[in-house]
Amino acid sequence: MVEKKKPGPVPRVKRGMVVDPAPLLKSQAELELEEEFGREITVRQRKFCEEYVEGRMTATECARQAGYNVGSAGEIASKLLNGRDFPHIPRYIAQLREEKERLYGVTLSGQLERLYKLSRAAEDGGQFSAAINAEKIRSALGGLTVDRRENINTIDQMTRDQITARLAELQQKYPQAFIVDAEYTEVPSGRTRGKGVGKYAEIAAPEVPRDAD
Repeated sequence: MVEKKKPGPVPRVKRGMVVDPAPLLKSQAELELEEEFGREITVRQRKFCEEYVEGRMTATECARQAGYNVGSAGEIASKLLNGRDFPHIPRYIAQLREEKERLYGVTLSGQLERLYKLSRAAEDGGQFSAAINAEKIRSALGGLTVDRRENINTIDQMTRDQITARLAELQQKYPQAFIVDAEYTEVPSGRTRGKGVGKYAEIAAPEVPRDAD
């Protein structure tokens, strides 16, 4: 006589509550991971890992989005990632990243190789501008160069204090540019209309002779 097994307890669902069946379905990789560590990947842990792999938020915010308590989200995120409290979670995150890379085909080495081929093809085709752009992106992606952009205000957009401060900064940085090797005479201030220029007459422009007619 075969003994019949009693059915397990049916999870209670609140009236009016909509249950999304998607998180309840687990892949073969997830099941194998759970069996290896003897730990279950809960719905909130899965949500946390998915948000974390996207890289759009901090780990604390990912924990909040996953449904963990707002006040302890930072502590929970740290425990999920430290590899000691939940050793199966970092492995699960690595699995999700590998799946994403396979899906979109985006890896650092793959992108570098792709840009290298594009650069060579553009160069062989005489499209040197495109080749240079591909090499710039490849260098930035490999960490060889950094794109640094600085906004420089024009003089007409600067206040008097800003101009004075900028000149003082330039004079300190390039003092040789502010040295004037020439003789000059200081002209006294005050009203000079109607007065002779005296000793300053020598700097006036010479008179140009005119034709007789």
